[in-house]
Order: sequence, then structure tokens, then C-alpha cells
Amino acid sequence: MAAYISYLETTLDKNSGLSSDTQLGDWLGPQNSLTGSALLATAYHVFDLEIMMKVAAILGKETDEQLYRKMYQERKEVFNRTFVNADRKTIQGTNGKLVDTQTSYAVGLALNAFNEENIPFMVRNLDETAKRGNIDDGGVLRPEWSLMTGFIGTAWISKALSDNGYSELAYRLLQNNKYPSWLYAIDQGATTIWERLNGYTIENCFGGNNSMNSFNHYSFGAVGQWMMAYSLGIQRDEPGFRKFVLQPEPDPSGMMTHAKGYYDSMYGRIISGWRTESNIFIYEATVPANTTAKLYLPASSVKTIKENGRSVKRSKGVTFLRYVGGKAVYELKSGSYRFVSVI
Repeated sequence: MAAYISYLETTLDKNSGLSSDTQLGDWLGPQNSLTGSALLATAYHVFDLEIMMKVAAILGKETDEQLYRKMYQERKEVFNRTFVNADRKTIQGTNGKLVDTQTSYAVGLALNAFNEENIPFMVRNLDETAKRGNIDDGGVLRPEWSLMTGFIGTAWISKALSDNGYSELAYRLLQNNKYPSWLYAIDQGATTIWERLNGYTIENCFGGNNSMNSFNHYSFGAVGQWMMAYSLGIQRDEPGFRKFVLQPEPDPSGMMTHAKGYYDSMYGRIISGWRTESNIFIYEATVPANTTAKLYLPASSVKTIKENGRSVKRSKGVTFLRYVGGKAVYELKSGSYRFVSVI
């Protein structure tokens, strides 16, 4: 890891401060050319250095931690100085060309590359770019709620939206069935995630993509991680999932009324599932043996919550911690649970 960071330092231009090792950028994204690769490579460099700083601290390597912290702060300053203009929009860098794409904001936010001063503006920009129609690299205006991200941006856009209070918008992107979107491909007969959003379209058929076009590919399927970690709410607390978080987020629009899934951790299967019936939220979960979970249950009031038809106070394995932000927080011991609340 340290050798890789040392290598990245050798790729930096002394004048611009940017790396020459930028590769493909937001590969196969509808706005890849507009976003450019330098912004993304620099954001990942910032992200790498933050990881190195934390790892050095955990290992007790104080000198290394100080070194990586200094490098992290320098890279972050370069990122914000180079890729954010006076109007608080993203740009390609030294040429000053406006970027203003979903990917540029989502990646910068998710990888903690924007500084504190810029973050509120970048959140609003992400919200705007996700809602509006956007012009793709071919000059075509694509509809509102379209997915304009590629291999890099798709991994981060839903997370960036949810982490900044826009889960409803993340659901809207997921539920859109106009090109480019996940459901558009399903409407064309897809049973797997395609390598290209335009693997097949009504307007261009296969579009000459047959020479490089897998119909079973992970990258655009990265939304599955958001569905697990945010819609179902299964998130790691401690490494290994001995302690984990359950923080289900129902669709605020009500279009999606249920979700269920599981994660096979090294301690056993974690199950999370919810459904809504008008203003009633029904949540079921299984916590494996020798683990504990912290549950954040949506509820208008703690008084409305029942577990297996009885008062939560009488439920074994359930400990109330607090009520905050419209959610009741409980610690759950191993077992299976069924909560009902009014939201």
C-alpha cells in the first residue's frame, strides 16, 4: 500500500499537481468525456491517502500517520482548487471547462474529496443534476431522473444521495425506466446487468457495440450495494459483522412498498425485510448467533412500536437506546424480530 502511494507521487505534474496515471475515467458513462478522468483520479488519490492515514493510526505508526495526513491535506487542497470554480461547480481542471455532472459531485462527496466549505454546494448540485435532463456525450438531451454515471460514478451516486438526505431521489433513479436507467434494460428483456447502459436501445438497436458488450457485468450493478446497505439497511459496525447496523429506509414516495434480502456474514445470515401499508411500517430481521445489531427503526413515536404484537419493553433481546431524527434506536441480541410502527 505504501509502495503504491509512493508510485502515485512519481506521476504528479510539478505545475498542475495532477497525476498522469488517469486511465479510463467514468468508463461507459453517458457523460464520460465531459467529466474527464483527472477529476476522478485525484478524488481517488485523496481517498487512498485518507485510508493510509487511518491505517497508520491503527497500527500505531505515528510518523507515517503524520506524513499521510500532510499528503492527504495537500491532495484535497489541489482537488478543490483545481476542480471547483468560483460558482461552486465542477470543472475539468486547468482548462476551466464546466463539468457539472452527476459523477463529478457523487464521487467527490462519497470519497470525501470536497472541503467543508464546498460540500453544501456540491450536495445541491448533485440533487440538481440527478433531477434534471442532461445532455450526453453524443449531444442528446436525456430525460429527468436519468442515470448519467459510468463505471465509477454508478458505484457512488446512490450512496452520496442517501448520505446527504436524498434517499427519495436515489429511489427515483432506481425506479426510472427511461434510457439511460437500470429499468430501461429490464424493459428490453434484460435478466442481468449489462456492461453498457446502451447495450441495446430502441433508438439504436445494438449500436455497433457487439465487439465489446457483455450482458452480465458488475459495474452498473453496483446499485445492489446501495439496496443492501440503505434500502434494507444492512451495514457493518465492527469489522466482520460481529456488531452491525440495521437502518432500513423505506421509499418516501411509496412507489416501492416492500423489500427483503440477506447478507451471509462470517457469523451467519443477516436478514432484513420491510413493507409499508399506508402509514404502517412492518420490519422483520434476523440477527445471527454471537452478534448484536443496532436497529434504527422509522417511527413517528416510540409509543407506536410493537414487537411481535407486544410492547417492546416486554420483548427479550431488545434494549431501547434513544429516539432521534424520527427513528427509535434499539440494540438487538441474536434472534428473529418483527416490529410494527406508525411512520
